[in-house]
Amino acid sequence: MKNDTICAISTPLGISGIGIIRISGPDAYRILGRIFRPAKNIQVSEMPSHSVHYGHIIDGKKIIDEVLVTLMKKPKSYTREDMAEIGCHGGLIPLKKVLSLCLENNARQANAGEFTRRAFLNGRIDLIQAESILEVIYSKTEKSLEISSKKLKGYFSSHLTEIRDVLVELLSDIEAKIEFPEEEDIKKYSPDMLLRIEKIISLINSILSRAGKGRIIQQGINAAITGKSNAGKSSLLNAFLKEERAIVTEIPGTTRDVLHESININGVPVNVIDTAGIRKVKGRIEKMGVDKALEWMKKAEMILLVLDGNRKLNKYDTQLLEHLKNKSNYILIINKSDLPQKIEKDYLEERFPENRILSLSAKTGKGINSLEKKIYSLIIEGCGEIQGDEVFLNFRQEGKIKEAKNLLLKIREAIAAEITIDIIAEHLKTAIKKVDEITGRDISEEILDNIFSRFCVGK
Repeated sequence: MKNDTICAISTPLGISGIGIIRISGPDAYRILGRIFRPAKNIQVSEMPSHSVHYGHIIDGKKIIDEVLVTLMKKPKSYTREDMAEIGCHGGLIPLKKVLSLCLENNARQANAGEFTRRAFLNGRIDLIQAESILEVIYSKTEKSLEISSKKLKGYFSSHLTEIRDVLVELLSDIEAKIEFPEEEDIKKYSPDMLLRIEKIISLINSILSRAGKGRIIQQGINAAITGKSNAGKSSLLNAFLKEERAIVTEIPGTTRDVLHESININGVPVNVIDTAGIRKVKGRIEKMGVDKALEWMKKAEMILLVLDGNRKLNKYDTQLLEHLKNKSNYILIINKSDLPQKIEKDYLEERFPENRILSLSAKTGKGINSLEKKIYSLIIEGCGEIQGDEVFLNFRQEGKIKEAKNLLLKIREAIAAEITIDIIAEHLKTAIKKVDEITGRDISEEILDNIFSRFCVGK
């Protein structure tokens, strides 16, 4: 219910310096007045907006916790309702007790994402900005944070506003012709209609082209480390992370399952997957590990095939090399460059481009920087240089803007075929609806429920 007052713990439960309880709604300050005793003799209702007050949370006469309370009066708050944040000590018991007092005084436990949902419903942010809050929270690199923050400030929304304004103007022109046929020739198009449609198509194409880079920066790419047993795959993962994340021994087959870690390469999150070594398996568990490794070779965006430079190629190496024939994003890593080299490097250079072969020592770290540069060069080879004007579109947003573009392409074809303008009007109405579904002007409760269910309860 929009007119009730909600509350929730907004910080992770556990032992910490502070914990925050958030409360929002028409009765927020009445509830706070019952449970908060400020150090200064002042009523909560008389406290100015955007002020912080020291005092105690009380249960009757009993002091529960020493707190700082921050007040934000409507409409200048996150939800555009009366809001407060209670800064308690971060232990589990004080947080739960203060929350219980809010609930006992007729506040309601907030649902997942309900604070942000109210911000959207009250017009403080549009749906794109609401979704970008999650992107900010889950940012993996400073670059992905920058893109999400720009989106939160309305960078993408402003483009959609421009698109919508042009479409509404075109629809208004056409509907005027249809409404007053005695004054307007309904078979005649406005002279600049095609020009304006082309401009919007071009803008959408620009957004979609930058969205590909944005997705890479926000979500990263999967890079699978593969190779035969004891080639140094786990040592390579540890060298990337600069810590002992994977167990490394001289016993082949130490890694039986898949390890996932994320590293930052020039602002791009690279999700590194350390797979089990390819070998003759003994038992069902080892077979499952090898099967997973081969599966990752098929679905990863990049393959880092590790070869043991201290040994000659064997049948497992050649089998893995065969898997690279139809791949475009791969790097052959000749590991153990700190040891005498016995690998047939000429054999590799005859069959693979020189710029895809790199020697390094995962043990000493020599060559790791060169490998990271090579990974980055392959990333930008596929998506283009990362400039800083990227925009991240989630699948819902990208799908809707592509649907709008397809309708505009139909309008362009209709103009070329001189189809009557009432057909074009229907296409324009549907295109506007698609844009409104992205920003949330026209959106179903079911979709809203799905979007905000991904948020934590206190956001």
